Amino acid sequence: MKNLQIKSVLNLMTSLTSRFENMSVTHWMSLCYASLLFLATLFFANEYYYLLVPLAIVLFNLKSISDLKQSIRVTKKVKTSIGLILIYISTSYINKLITGHPILILKDYYASFLLFPLLIFTAYIIDLKKVFRYFLYWVAFECLIASVEYYFGVRSFFIENVPKINNSSDYLYDHRVNGLSISSSVFALKLLVAVISIEFVQLNLWLKNLLKTMLFTGVLFSFNRALIISVLVFWVLLLGYQLITSSKLELKHLLLKGTNIFLFSGVFFVFANHNILVELGKKNPEKKQLELKYKTEATQLTYSEIHDTPKTVHYPRMKVGNELDTNAFVNKLFYNSTKGINTSGRTLIWMNYFQYINEHKWFGYGSDKLLFKTINQDDKKLKLIHAHNSFLQILASNGILITLLFLSITFFIWTKKNFLILIPILVYSCFQYGIFWGFSLLDVFFFGILMINTNLLHEE
Repeated sequence: MKNLQIKSVLNLMTSLTSRFENMSVTHWMSLCYASLLFLATLFFANEYYYLLVPLAIVLFNLKSISDLKQSIRVTKKVKTSIGLILIYISTSYINKLITGHPILILKDYYASFLLFPLLIFTAYIIDLKKVFRYFLYWVAFECLIASVEYYFGVRSFFIENVPKINNSSDYLYDHRVNGLSISSSVFALKLLVAVISIEFVQLNLWLKNLLKTMLFTGVLFSFNRALIISVLVFWVLLLGYQLITSSKLELKHLLLKGTNIFLFSGVFFVFANHNILVELGKKNPEKKQLELKYKTEATQLTYSEIHDTPKTVHYPRMKVGNELDTNAFVNKLFYNSTKGINTSGRTLIWMNYFQYINEHKWFGYGSDKLLFKTINQDDKKLKLIHAHNSFLQILASNGILITLLFLSITFFIWTKKNFLILIPILVYSCFQYGIFWGFSLLDVFFFGILMINTNLLHEE
């Protein structure tokens, strides 16, 4: 019996070794790119880890770079795209030098828009289907880690001083975990990419359904509401699209095409104590901030008691209460429309961004990424907050003129394919700072989909 077990293990190892040996060079490169993209999202990483991806492309994919040179010479659209990108970079830098914050140290010369050419280069070169097939496996592995964290009732096994789970609450939102990420929001971002990718990568049906179940569990354990809304919109649209384009409408085909919703509903009822509508109705502290009742004067720290650091010195502080122009049309409309909804601080954040955009319409924050500083009353330090909305973020950072130029470039390089796949990314980016970071996982994925010239959903 023992000999049979040893023989079985050896046969499995031989099979796996043979499989790895049969992998083509392009598959190995795709595995490398997917691993580097995943590495940049882990709890110990920072945004500069992403630059390992274009570096790897230059080192390992010289043929594609040669093909790109040929495309530049003979393709008018590629030439025009490069010209527009150079205009965007030049205009943004002029805006930075003239209207941006003072340049005091060498690091102040840097801005995220300088990474845009690298982003386009990377998204153009990588094989989207192969890269994100391997990325999907990495995210599934993180879902396993997240499941163990959820089981043991901890946010993260890897980060110290992370807020503890509130065991007195039965809201799933209060039990969300980080997986291998610095926060549940970063984990959710990877899940969004994986949930979309699994619809166009080539996998066996049984493996696809197994991975989907793992991903759906990860979606719930991260309990990011922007993610849940985005993927539900995607699955409903995808089901409608598949039904319209299908030649058969038998019950078994309907069930097969509705796999996403059926699987997610099953996982949701098993794990969720409360649904997303209940969570949205919870009390939200930012409404108290708007009314200047967030902390008592005896316990609330003021900006005079906390010193700026080199990281925070240039940024404006977040306004609260009467400091905000609550009579402004957009602010008033937004505030009234979100009454009774828990926006997790977005009401206050978005009203600050609306007001800043209104006061700096044309040039924004000098093409530097606008962040607001506020006091973390728990650890008595300043923290920086982004817009939690990609479109507000880029508009506040650049102003109207450069934002229109950037969006024009984005529209120009779009091949007018795969709009269905872009929708969940756009929905997600309305509630989170998803795209337009400069160079990020979701940026590579988004612009890769923009530039691909085939319908991904028809290729499997």
